[in-house]
Amino acid sequence: MKQPIWKREGSLAEQFWRTGKAPCPIYDMHGHMGTHNGIYMKLCEPVSMAAHLRRIGVKHLVFSHHHVIFGSKRNAEVYEICKQYPDLFRMYVGIVPRYPEYIKEDLALFDKWAPYAVGLKFLAGYYKIPVTDKAWEYALKFADERGLPVLNHTWGTSPENGGPVMLEVAQKYTNVKFFMGHSIYGDWEYARRVVKETNDNVWLELTAIPGEREIIEMLVDAVGSERLLYGTDLPWFDEYQAVGGVLSAKITDEDKKNIFYRNAERIFGKDW
Repeated sequence: MKQPIWKREGSLAEQFWRTGKAPCPIYDMHGHMGTHNGIYMKLCEPVSMAAHLRRIGVKHLVFSHHHVIFGSKRNAEVYEICKQYPDLFRMYVGIVPRYPEYIKEDLALFDKWAPYAVGLKFLAGYYKIPVTDKAWEYALKFADERGLPVLNHTWGTSPENGGPVMLEVAQKYTNVKFFMGHSIYGDWEYARRVVKETNDNVWLELTAIPGEREIIEMLVDAVGSERLLYGTDLPWFDEYQAVGGVLSAKITDEDKKNIFYRNAERIFGKDW
Protein backbone atom coordinates (compact mmCIF):
# COMPACT_ATOMS: atom_id res chain seq x y z
CA MET A 1 0.00 0.00 0.00
CA LYS A 2 1.28 3.43 -0.94
CA GLN A 3 2.22 5.55 2.06
CA PRO A 4 0.20 8.71 2.79
CA ILE A 5 2.15 11.82 1.78
CA TRP A 6 2.59 12.93 5.40
CA LYS A 7 4.44 9.65 6.14
CA ARG A 8 6.83 9.75 3.18
CA GLU A 9 10.17 10.43 4.82
CA GLY A 10 11.71 13.68 3.60
CA SER A 11 8.59 14.94 1.82
CA LEU A 12 7.48 18.50 2.48
CA ALA A 13 4.39 17.20 4.26
CA GLU A 14 6.36 14.81 6.49
CA GLN A 15 8.81 17.53 7.47
CA PHE A 16 5.98 19.92 8.34
CA TRP A 17 4.06 17.38 10.38
CA ARG A 18 7.23 16.40 12.25
CA THR A 19 8.56 19.91 13.03
CA GLY A 20 5.50 22.19 12.87
CA LYS A 21 7.41 24.62 10.68
CA ALA A 22 7.31 25.18 6.92
CA PRO A 23 10.10 23.17 5.24
CA CYS A 24 10.54 25.72 2.45
CA PRO A 25 10.05 29.49 2.03
CA ILE A 26 6.44 30.65 2.01
CA TYR A 27 5.09 33.87 0.58
CA ASP A 28 1.51 34.64 1.59
CA MET A 29 0.16 36.76 -1.24
CA HIS A 30 -3.22 37.60 0.29
CA GLY A 31 -3.49 39.06 3.78
CA HIS A 32 -5.25 41.80 5.70
CA MET A 33 -4.70 43.58 8.98
CA GLY A 34 -6.76 45.49 11.51
CA THR A 35 -10.11 45.03 13.20
CA HIS A 36 -13.36 44.44 11.33
CA ASN A 37 -16.80 45.53 12.49
CA GLY A 38 -18.46 42.26 11.50
CA ILE A 39 -16.26 39.74 13.32
CA TYR A 40 -13.77 39.33 16.16
CA MET A 41 -10.32 38.27 14.96
CA LYS A 42 -7.63 37.40 17.48
CA LEU A 43 -4.67 37.83 15.11
CA CYS A 44 -5.30 41.14 13.40
CA GLU A 45 -2.63 43.55 14.64
CA PRO A 46 1.04 43.73 13.61
CA VAL A 47 2.66 42.28 16.75
CA SER A 48 0.48 39.17 17.00
CA MET A 49 0.42 38.62 13.23
CA ALA A 50 4.20 38.86 12.97
CA ALA A 51 4.71 36.32 15.77
CA HIS A 52 2.29 33.89 14.12
CA LEU A 53 3.89 34.22 10.69
CA ARG A 54 7.38 33.70 12.04
CA ARG A 55 6.27 30.67 14.06
CA ILE A 56 5.23 28.79 10.95
CA GLY A 57 7.95 30.20 8.69
CA VAL A 58 6.25 32.67 6.34
CA LYS A 59 8.88 34.86 4.70
CA HIS A 60 6.59 37.68 3.53
CA LEU A 61 2.91 38.50 3.99
CA VAL A 62 1.55 40.90 1.38
CA PHE A 63 -1.51 42.58 2.86
CA SER A 64 -4.04 45.38 2.52
CA HIS A 65 -5.38 46.98 5.68
CA HIS A 66 -9.07 46.58 6.51
CA HIS A 67 -9.23 50.23 7.52
CA VAL A 68 -8.01 51.33 4.08
CA ILE A 69 -10.26 49.22 1.91
CA PHE A 70 -13.25 50.06 4.09
CA GLY A 71 -12.43 53.73 4.21
CA SER A 72 -11.08 55.05 7.54
CA LYS A 73 -7.29 54.85 7.09
CA ARG A 74 -4.92 55.93 4.32
CA ASN A 75 -2.20 53.86 2.71
CA ALA A 76 0.54 56.10 4.14
CA GLU A 77 -0.27 54.73 7.58
CA VAL A 78 0.12 51.18 6.30
CA TYR A 79 3.54 52.06 4.94
CA GLU A 80 4.56 53.10 8.46
CA ILE A 81 3.47 49.67 9.77
CA CYS A 82 5.59 47.92 7.14
CA LYS A 83 8.63 49.99 8.10
CA GLN A 84 8.44 48.50 11.59
CA TYR A 85 8.70 44.96 10.15
CA PRO A 86 10.91 45.36 7.08
CA ASP A 87 11.78 41.68 6.85
CA LEU A 88 8.18 40.45 6.95
CA PHE A 89 5.43 42.75 5.70
CA ARG A 90 4.77 44.00 2.19
CA MET A 91 1.69 46.02 1.23
CA TYR A 92 -0.89 46.31 -1.49
CA VAL A 93 -2.01 49.90 -1.96
CA GLY A 94 -5.74 49.67 -1.33
CA ILE A 95 -7.82 51.27 -4.08
CA VAL A 96 -11.22 52.65 -3.03
CA PRO A 97 -13.11 53.66 -6.20
CA ARG A 98 -15.48 55.99 -4.37
CA TYR A 99 -12.56 58.35 -3.57
CA PRO A 100 -10.81 59.10 -6.87
CA GLU A 101 -8.78 61.94 -5.35
CA TYR A 102 -7.28 59.51 -2.81
CA ILE A 103 -6.33 57.10 -5.59
CA LYS A 104 -4.27 59.75 -7.39
CA GLU A 105 -2.69 61.05 -4.19
CA ASP A 106 -1.70 57.59 -2.98
CA LEU A 107 -0.38 56.32 -6.29
CA ALA A 108 1.78 59.45 -6.57
CA LEU A 109 3.53 58.13 -3.44
CA PHE A 110 3.93 54.56 -4.66
CA ASP A 111 7.65 54.87 -5.44
CA LYS A 112 8.31 56.50 -2.09
CA TRP A 113 6.72 53.52 -0.38
CA ALA A 114 9.09 51.04 -2.04
CA PRO A 115 10.17 48.39 -1.32
CA TYR A 116 7.14 47.74 0.87
CA ALA A 117 4.48 48.68 -1.70
CA VAL A 118 4.48 45.92 -4.32
CA GLY A 119 1.04 46.16 -5.95
CA LEU A 120 -2.59 47.24 -5.69
CA LYS A 121 -5.68 45.69 -4.10
CA PHE A 122 -9.20 45.83 -5.61
CA LEU A 123 -12.45 44.80 -3.90
CA ALA A 124 -14.89 45.55 -6.69
CA GLY A 125 -17.66 43.33 -5.37
CA TYR A 126 -17.73 45.10 -2.01
CA TYR A 127 -18.28 48.46 -3.67
CA LYS A 128 -20.70 47.07 -6.27
CA ILE A 129 -18.61 48.71 -9.00
CA PRO A 130 -17.46 46.26 -11.73
CA VAL A 131 -13.73 46.17 -12.26
CA THR A 132 -14.42 47.19 -15.88
CA ASP A 133 -15.97 50.47 -14.69
CA LYS A 134 -14.13 53.76 -15.30
CA ALA A 135 -13.78 54.20 -11.55
CA TRP A 136 -10.90 51.69 -11.64
CA GLU A 137 -9.33 52.98 -14.85
CA TYR A 138 -6.73 55.33 -13.37
CA ALA A 139 -5.35 52.61 -11.09
CA LEU A 140 -5.39 49.99 -13.84
CA LYS A 141 -3.51 52.26 -16.23
CA PHE A 142 -0.99 53.01 -13.50
CA ALA A 143 -0.44 49.29 -12.88
CA ASP A 144 -0.32 48.55 -16.62
CA GLU A 145 2.38 51.15 -17.27
CA ARG A 146 4.54 49.67 -14.51
CA GLY A 147 3.71 45.99 -14.86
CA LEU A 148 2.45 45.85 -11.27
CA PRO A 149 0.46 43.09 -9.59
CA VAL A 150 -3.19 43.78 -8.79
CA LEU A 151 -4.80 41.43 -6.30
CA ASN A 152 -8.51 41.27 -7.07
CA HIS A 153 -11.13 39.82 -4.79
CA THR A 154 -12.94 37.47 -7.19
CA TRP A 155 -15.87 35.16 -6.65
CA GLY A 156 -18.00 32.86 -8.76
CA THR A 157 -20.48 34.63 -10.97
CA SER A 158 -20.21 38.05 -9.32
CA PRO A 159 -21.13 40.81 -11.81
CA GLU A 160 -18.39 43.00 -10.35
CA ASN A 161 -15.47 40.56 -10.16
CA GLY A 162 -16.59 37.21 -11.56
CA GLY A 163 -15.13 35.35 -14.51
CA PRO A 164 -16.44 37.36 -17.49
CA VAL A 165 -15.40 40.80 -16.20
CA MET A 166 -12.03 39.51 -14.96
CA LEU A 167 -11.31 37.91 -18.33
CA GLU A 168 -12.24 41.15 -20.09
CA VAL A 169 -10.04 43.36 -17.93
CA ALA A 170 -7.08 40.96 -18.00
CA GLN A 171 -7.22 40.86 -21.79
CA LYS A 172 -7.29 44.67 -21.94
CA TYR A 173 -4.47 45.45 -19.50
CA THR A 174 -1.90 42.92 -20.64
CA ASN A 175 1.01 44.30 -18.59
CA VAL A 176 -0.83 44.10 -15.28
CA LYS A 177 -0.04 40.99 -13.28
CA PHE A 178 -3.52 39.97 -12.20
CA PHE A 179 -3.74 37.88 -9.03
CA MET A 180 -7.23 36.38 -8.92
CA GLY A 181 -7.97 36.23 -5.20
CA HIS A 182 -9.95 33.09 -4.32
CA SER A 183 -9.41 31.84 -7.90
CA ILE A 184 -12.89 33.03 -9.04
CA TYR A 185 -14.19 30.65 -6.42
CA GLY A 186 -16.77 28.16 -7.63
CA ASP A 187 -16.57 29.06 -11.32
CA TRP A 188 -13.65 26.79 -12.13
CA GLU A 189 -14.16 26.94 -15.88
CA TYR A 190 -13.64 30.69 -15.85
CA ALA A 191 -10.70 30.23 -13.51
CA ARG A 192 -9.15 28.11 -16.25
CA ARG A 193 -10.13 30.54 -19.00
CA VAL A 194 -8.68 33.68 -17.38
CA VAL A 195 -5.31 31.91 -17.28
CA LYS A 196 -5.46 30.25 -20.69
CA GLU A 197 -7.05 33.09 -22.68
CA THR A 198 -4.81 35.94 -21.52
CA ASN A 199 -1.26 37.09 -22.13
CA ASP A 200 0.54 35.09 -19.39
CA ASN A 201 -0.48 37.85 -16.97
CA VAL A 202 -2.87 35.95 -14.67
CA TRP A 203 -2.26 33.85 -11.56
CA LEU A 204 -4.89 32.15 -9.41
CA GLU A 205 -4.54 32.82 -5.68
CA LEU A 206 -5.71 30.02 -3.41
CA THR A 207 -7.39 31.71 -0.42
CA ALA A 208 -10.37 29.63 0.84
CA ILE A 209 -9.43 26.67 -1.35
CA PRO A 210 -7.04 24.66 0.90
CA GLY A 211 -10.03 23.67 3.06
CA GLU A 212 -11.80 22.08 0.07
CA ARG A 213 -11.07 18.56 -1.10
CA GLU A 214 -9.43 18.06 -4.52
CA ILE A 215 -9.79 21.65 -5.77
CA ILE A 216 -6.04 22.30 -5.68
CA GLU A 217 -5.47 19.12 -7.66
CA MET A 218 -8.09 20.18 -10.21
CA LEU A 219 -6.50 23.62 -10.64
CA VAL A 220 -3.02 22.15 -11.05
CA ASP A 221 -4.41 19.91 -13.81
CA ALA A 222 -6.29 22.80 -15.42
CA VAL A 223 -3.65 25.56 -15.48
CA GLY A 224 -0.44 24.14 -14.01
CA SER A 225 1.11 24.80 -10.62
CA GLU A 226 3.18 27.61 -12.17
CA ARG A 227 -0.01 29.71 -12.24
CA LEU A 228 -1.04 29.24 -8.60
CA LEU A 229 -0.13 31.48 -5.65
CA TYR A 230 -0.39 30.69 -1.97
CA GLY A 231 -2.57 32.97 0.12
CA THR A 232 -4.67 32.81 3.28
CA ASP A 233 -6.68 36.01 3.80
CA LEU A 234 -5.05 36.12 7.25
CA PRO A 235 -6.53 36.92 9.78
CA TRP A 236 -9.74 35.51 8.24
CA PHE A 237 -8.09 32.10 7.72
CA ASP A 238 -5.14 30.59 9.56
CA GLU A 239 -1.69 29.91 8.14
CA TYR A 240 -1.51 26.40 9.59
CA GLN A 241 -4.81 25.38 8.01
CA ALA A 242 -3.78 26.73 4.61
CA VAL A 243 -0.27 25.27 4.65
CA GLY A 244 -1.70 21.92 5.74
CA GLY A 245 -4.24 22.03 2.93
CA VAL A 246 -1.60 22.58 0.27
CA LEU A 247 0.73 19.95 1.74
CA SER A 248 -2.13 17.43 1.90
CA ALA A 249 -3.03 17.91 -1.76
CA LYS A 250 -2.24 15.01 -4.08
CA ILE A 251 0.28 16.97 -6.13
CA THR A 252 4.06 16.70 -6.31
CA ASP A 253 6.46 18.46 -3.97
CA GLU A 254 7.68 20.40 -7.00
CA ASP A 255 4.12 21.68 -7.51
CA LYS A 256 3.93 22.64 -3.85
CA LYS A 257 7.20 24.55 -4.05
CA ASN A 258 5.82 26.47 -7.04
CA ILE A 259 2.76 27.42 -5.03
CA PHE A 260 4.56 28.29 -1.79
CA TYR A 261 7.45 30.35 -3.14
CA ARG A 262 8.80 29.78 -6.64
CA ASN A 263 6.00 31.58 -8.47
CA ALA A 264 6.24 34.60 -6.18
CA GLU A 265 10.00 34.70 -6.68
CA ARG A 266 9.53 34.53 -10.45
CA ILE A 267 7.30 37.61 -10.19
CA PHE A 268 9.21 39.66 -7.60
CA GLY A 269 12.72 38.18 -7.60
CA LYS A 270 14.43 36.36 -4.75
CA ASP A 271 15.38 39.42 -2.70
CA TRP A 272 12.17 41.36 -2.53
